[in-house]
Amino acid sequence: MKTVEIEWRRLVQDGATCERCGDTGALLEQLVERLNAECRPRGVAVKLETVALGSEHIEESNQIRIDGRLLEQLQPQIVVGQNDCPSCGDLLGHTQDCPTIDVGDEIHEVPPAWLIRRAVCCSAGCC
Repeated sequence: MKTVEIEWRRLVQDGATCERCGDTGALLEQLVERLNAECRPRGVAVKLETVALGSEHIEESNQIRIDGRLLEQLQPQIVVGQNDCPSCGDLLGHTQDCPTIDVGDEIHEVPPAWLIRRAVCCSAGCC
């Protein structure tokens, strides 16, 4: 069985993460469950690994890697942007910009499930 590994990085400060990362985590857990139900019969398993980051690595927060490659490397229509993340600001005690996933004229603070799914399917070669 082939395994596709999703690595998700997020800021953890005093045991807490920001709302944006929390929403991404919930989305990834649901998506991995659905993908495993759909892909296992085709010989593909999807594994999610979560990496906790300290504030010194905030630029990597909410980053998704699939089989070691960044989501934006697997989906060329993505442009990585930034905007203010008040939740990270609250955790860190200062204004903080965090990454966004920009597709065309749409700006996503939480990566859309369809983009992640497409990248996983491309990596797995099962869809």
